[in-house]
Amino acid sequence: MDKYIIMNKNIPLVKITMSAAGYITEVLQIYNPEAFPVGIFTDDFNKLADKLNQWWRSRIIPASRDGLRYILHLYDVESPAVLSKRSLGLSLSDQYWLKPVGSELTWQEVNFFTNDFSKELGEAFFQKESSRPAINPFTPDASSNGWLKKKWVKINGVTYLAKAGSVPLLQQPYNEIAAAKVAEALTIKHVPYELIIEDNRPLCLCPNFITTETEFVPAYFVKDILTKSNNDSVYGHFLRCCEQLQIPDVAGYLQQMLCLDYLIENSDRHYGNFGFIRDVNSLKFLGPAPLFDNGTSLWCESLNSEIGTELPAMPFKDTQKKQLALVKECLIDINGIDACAEIVSNTLSTSPYLDKERVTRISEAVANRARGLKNYLSKLN
Repeated sequence: MDKYIIMNKNIPLVKITMSAAGYITEVLQIYNPEAFPVGIFTDDFNKLADKLNQWWRSRIIPASRDGLRYILHLYDVESPAVLSKRSLGLSLSDQYWLKPVGSELTWQEVNFFTNDFSKELGEAFFQKESSRPAINPFTPDASSNGWLKKKWVKINGVTYLAKAGSVPLLQQPYNEIAAAKVAEALTIKHVPYELIIEDNRPLCLCPNFITTETEFVPAYFVKDILTKSNNDSVYGHFLRCCEQLQIPDVAGYLQQMLCLDYLIENSDRHYGNFGFIRDVNSLKFLGPAPLFDNGTSLWCESLNSEIGTELPAMPFKDTQKKQLALVKECLIDINGIDACAEIVSNTLSTSPYLDKERVTRISEAVANRARGLKNYLSKLN
């Protein structure tokens, strides 16, 4: 078994052992519990090992990632956890990493924010050749989640996440562009996206919104801070958890998010793709993260004949209409709603993979949602 110290920047958190398969097997010593990832610490060593493994699994490439089986074969490893272990668990979403016991490594020497990183693993997901490249283990691509192909790239000194779409329509990158423009029209804080074409396939690019001084805390690790009572709604419980952690501006943020998700029929707003930003030095929450990862929306997985139907929703209710009912204030630019259908139409029309009928049906469905949203919000004022 290999021994590591899980670090938060240069603060030691806990000494652990890891298996050859890349998973945490035992907790050996606790150092600084206050600097642990949110929602993870317990002084029961066995339970802590389980919770750390849960946290660790959230950082590695998921089994659902398009092309993962090929990658594991290519690099002759049994699990994506091995790839993350080789890169010391380093990420561009936070400052946690694995320090081998006995090493003199520092965060300044290994972090991906200020140091160059390998691009081989990210590129391997996109390559057509079957040759086995020489892998440099230090890459943030070993610690990226989500099922779509993606890679971190640096362009003119700026770090971007590049993400692909799913075949055959490759609609998700165009959806990200459209959703960002819709959020802009509604004055909702969001991550900007732009489109590039690489090897005749569309990719969306977004800049990293985390810095060397911050970390992204997914809502997944916030929602279980408190035990949910039987009398609490899922939404009410989540708000209580945020209040317990003293996260500012949560209610308004969530209401804006629910308005956007209703408008674009976002069917994948799980607890991993929204959350909050925490200062890694003070360990205080700065507020909500800008909205991102809106690609699984606009009926991208539906047949043309199904566009406009209400799909299963998450995270608080099972339909967008029910989630919209949680909105109690108009916190978006209501005048921007009217432009959203045209924004979507103009953006999706640039895709060579989406036929005219599909684009028309989607834009008409958004126009219908826009009328419903405007009508609902007008009654709140």
